Amino acid sequence: MTLFRQLIIAVVILFICLYAGNTLVSLHNNRLLVEDQMQVHAQDTATSLGLSMTQAAQNKDIATLDAMFNAVSDSGYYQRIYFSDLEQNVVIDREFPVSIETVPNWFVSMMSLPSPEGKAEVSSGWSQLGVLTVISHPGQAYSKLWQVTTTQLGWFAGITLLVCLLAYLALKWLLVPLTRVEQQANEIYERRFVTQDKIPKTRELGRVVLAMNRMADHLKEVFDEQLAVIGQLQKQSFRDSVTGLSNRSDFDNRLSSFVDDKEAGVHTGALFIVAMQDLASVNEFAGRKEGNNLLKTIGECINNAVLAHPRALVVRRQGQEFAVFLPDVTPQEGEELAGAVFNAVQGVNWLHHDKCPLNFNMGYTYHSEVTSGADILSGADVALRQAKLQGTNRWVKLSDVQGGEVPVLGRTLQEWQDFLEQTIKGHQIALHYQPILSVSDNAVVAHEVFVRFVNGEDLLAAAVVIPIAERLDLMPQLDQLILESLASTNRNKEFSGKLCVNLSMVSVQTNGFVKWLDSFLMSQRELASKLIFEVSEQAITVDDQSIRQLDKLLQKCGASMAIDGFGLESSAFGYLSSLPLNHLKVHRSFLRGLDQNPDNQFYIRSLVQLAHNRGVQLWLEGVESELEWKQLVELGVDAAQGYFLGKLQSKPVE
Repeated sequence: MTLFRQLIIAVVILFICLYAGNTLVSLHNNRLLVEDQMQVHAQDTATSLGLSMTQAAQNKDIATLDAMFNAVSDSGYYQRIYFSDLEQNVVIDREFPVSIETVPNWFVSMMSLPSPEGKAEVSSGWSQLGVLTVISHPGQAYSKLWQVTTTQLGWFAGITLLVCLLAYLALKWLLVPLTRVEQQANEIYERRFVTQDKIPKTRELGRVVLAMNRMADHLKEVFDEQLAVIGQLQKQSFRDSVTGLSNRSDFDNRLSSFVDDKEAGVHTGALFIVAMQDLASVNEFAGRKEGNNLLKTIGECINNAVLAHPRALVVRRQGQEFAVFLPDVTPQEGEELAGAVFNAVQGVNWLHHDKCPLNFNMGYTYHSEVTSGADILSGADVALRQAKLQGTNRWVKLSDVQGGEVPVLGRTLQEWQDFLEQTIKGHQIALHYQPILSVSDNAVVAHEVFVRFVNGEDLLAAAVVIPIAERLDLMPQLDQLILESLASTNRNKEFSGKLCVNLSMVSVQTNGFVKWLDSFLMSQRELASKLIFEVSEQAITVDDQSIRQLDKLLQKCGASMAIDGFGLESSAFGYLSSLPLNHLKVHRSFLRGLDQNPDNQFYIRSLVQLAHNRGVQLWLEGVESELEWKQLVELGVDAAQGYFLGKLQSKPVE
């Protein structure tokens, strides 16, 4: 029960107690007064009537006496009047019934008024004729007392109602600061460390608000410091300190995880290595600081050149070498982008170009089926050496496709567009499910939904098709098709657990899709309650506003949101303090060689602490061996998925 209701009830109980006490005292005093009045009234009536009936009593005129008794009894205050002679013989006796039906029996029993009597001698001269007795009837007294009591009750009810209304308004106004304190406490629990600008004038409430503000500020500082430490750790472990790009260790891990991703199927990929010649001469001529600034400029130049490909991985591998890996692109796209990058670095602005010119070489390779990170790196290295042998400012292509037909992954964009449009029109997709297991007890906590695209007798993995669909602006239609397929499956046989569904950032930023999603989830409330939409961490850094609008939509419909590929971005994770999430799913690259990589172990352990402090679970993808699984148990990860734990199935594991 709320404090507000308790206070209102306390006010009502207080008034009831006051009324009860006042009524009891009042009734007691009124009862004594009525008793006295009845006694006096009976005696006065007996005296007056005794004087009036002298002649009739002397003549023993019974008819006249009867008329006089009846006239007195008409008031209803008397229940019996009788006249006795000197020998105690009753000469005339009259009883008069008086009704008290309007008064409850319990009230009559509680008041229990007496029936006082008045006596008067009837005389004629000096001769006494007898004694007249008048006995009062308490009925009228009961009626009057009951009327007074009910009138008091009516006034009490009206006054109580008015006081409660005034108390309601006053308490509501007085308790507004407490409501804000409650909201602030809930915000702090959700790791949104808000403070109140308006301090209540009431001293006690003002102190509470000030204390809450101090606590919120302190917790925010602690939380921000924790985020900063983890972000700094990430930069030190996985980022190049000069350029801010991925370092070689991070690049190798992510490339390996890309190749080893069995759920994604077959990948194409282009990789090129850009090398600046004679960095030592630059450092010697302009100083190491200027040389580092130049390397940072080159890194930014390469990054800007591949912005249109959000999955592109740019790295400073060593010294003066930069590498770019482009997953799931066509041969034409790969070559065009490589040429654009090489032209961009050649146009880097260098103040000392006349005295110390910059020269670059680049090696490029394209694989229609990336099966080994080492092989594709080796091909790019060979091409780079060939470019250096041919002279400065040259780049060489080295393809592993030596003649023959171009495989299905080497389709042109127009062919891909025709294929995808036909897929959407014909609903030519197949859904598969991979279990996600709790690390603590091996229980299935959810299933991730994977989509496969029908290509004749084969099925193409989403990782191959979706990057192309995004470039062709077909992802909203594909995401809609996937959700409609889930709804159709759920109608045939309801899902028993949570389902993780990846949502493209292109769809999130499309107003038409967002409106459709709102309508779809509202009409599929049961399915919506089981859905966890996973968006990439990069999506938050690119368009935070759209993600927050999506989160409000999902909360309204009963669905939830999570971050996929967590840990790859170099952001400070500031969104974790304000965005409600179901879980964070760490990218598979952090799992590679985890037992021999203390930096990754410490990083994941820090992420576990960060997530748990936020009230969010930490999941990890890509578990491929028992050793990796045991390592996650030691690190405190909540749940994980991978081929070691469960392969893709045509239906969820019961």
